[in-house]
Amino acid sequence: MTALAVKVDSVPGLNPGQLTLSDPACGPTYSDDRVAYFHFTVNSCGTTRKLHTLLRLKVSCYYVVNITRTLAFLTRPRDNEPFAETGTGQLMFRMRLVQDASYNTFHQEEDYPVVRYLRQPLHFEVELTRSSDPKVALVLDHCWATLNEDRDSRLRWNLIING
Repeated sequence: MTALAVKVDSVPGLNPGQLTLSDPACGPTYSDDRVAYFHFTVNSCGTTRKLHTLLRLKVSCYYVVNITRTLAFLTRPRDNEPFAETGTGQLMFRMRLVQDASYNTFHQEEDYPVVRYLRQPLHFEVELTRSSDPKVALVLDHCWATLNEDRDSRLRWNLIING
């Protein structure tokens, strides 16, 4: 098993080299000022494993402000994982900014740019509008916006954190 922990701007004092897994003796095999890389077996370092019959595909994506993109995905089964047929497909989804936490009224195109104070929460609705595979579900983990094509740009705004 491998894991990569990446330092985020919202935790500036974090030292990736001091991170551990559940067992404090299991530190990173490599670290620098931005990342910590862990390599361990699934039955070590205080970790547990669960077998699921449902196969989940995790797709990482980011959005450049004011640009529309099409996302293509490709699945490849690994050894010792449930087998899934390899293929490609397209996902189409819509992200809308909601006016408040009630999720009743959405901002319209003429409302933009929307002005908010720093640290004032924004509420989004994200909807999978079309998929070439009816078994694919959209589950959001981390989403952010940036003005750069570089997805790892330090200048970015978190939209969704931990789902």
